[in-house]
Amino acid sequence: MVTVAPPLIVLDAVEKRFDTGLLALERFSLKVAANEFVTLLGPSGCGKSTVLKLVANLVLPTAGTVLSPAQTDQTGRSTAFVFQEPTLLPWATVFDNVWLPLRLQGQSRDAARSLINSVLARVGLTNFHQSYPAQLSGGMKMRVSIARALVSQPQVLLMDEPFAALDDITRQRLNVDLLTWWHDQAMATMFVTHNVAEAVFLSQRVLVMGARPGKILAEVQVDHAYPRDARFRESTQFATHCKTLSAALDAASSSEGLQP
Repeated sequence: MVTVAPPLIVLDAVEKRFDTGLLALERFSLKVAANEFVTLLGPSGCGKSTVLKLVANLVLPTAGTVLSPAQTDQTGRSTAFVFQEPTLLPWATVFDNVWLPLRLQGQSRDAARSLINSVLARVGLTNFHQSYPAQLSGGMKMRVSIARALVSQPQVLLMDEPFAALDDITRQRLNVDLLTWWHDQAMATMFVTHNVAEAVFLSQRVLVMGARPGKILAEVQVDHAYPRDARFRESTQFATHCKTLSAALDAASSSEGLQP
């Protein structure tokens, strides 16, 4: 008899209405397993970021149930959030920016040094540990932001359009590297993007959301094995998934679905 592990993240019939009266999500349901990579794809304003904030326990649902490690973790280490902007401390070195979450948890620089150096090596920033954000490219700043997330060794990694502002070459390189970091650290990852090709390349499942109040209109399983590289982007399977998702995204963004 096969034992099915319970999901790590559960949103069940969730409603989120903000103080302004805006209904962002209505009867929204989602399950994410440990170590699964799930992407939310949809038009602006459909509630993708709100879903991540609910999972991170940064906002509370108006109705329904949200279950995630962030709700019970007292250390703040179970869940890491990477935003579209790197949000680095401009006066701090790369090393000290990565140290920040451990510092807030009471860990000294010396105690954290080995772990920080290991994470910087994983993201390719060993030689930049004493650099300041103003000395880094956009892609390098995002690597620092991701290193700061990885250093806490989270169970859940939440990423809200982290590569949207980067050029395509840098974005594709970081996509490949992100899959390596995800696989090595075995995290449940929820990723938000507007980019169909990025969603297909990264994900095991892509959920297409419709305009608010947010809802899941389509789910596409991407069953191509990992690791993935440029050959996957050139495959018929990749093109088929992109076509399917593009059609679903067009439907979600159509005039019938949009609301002011």
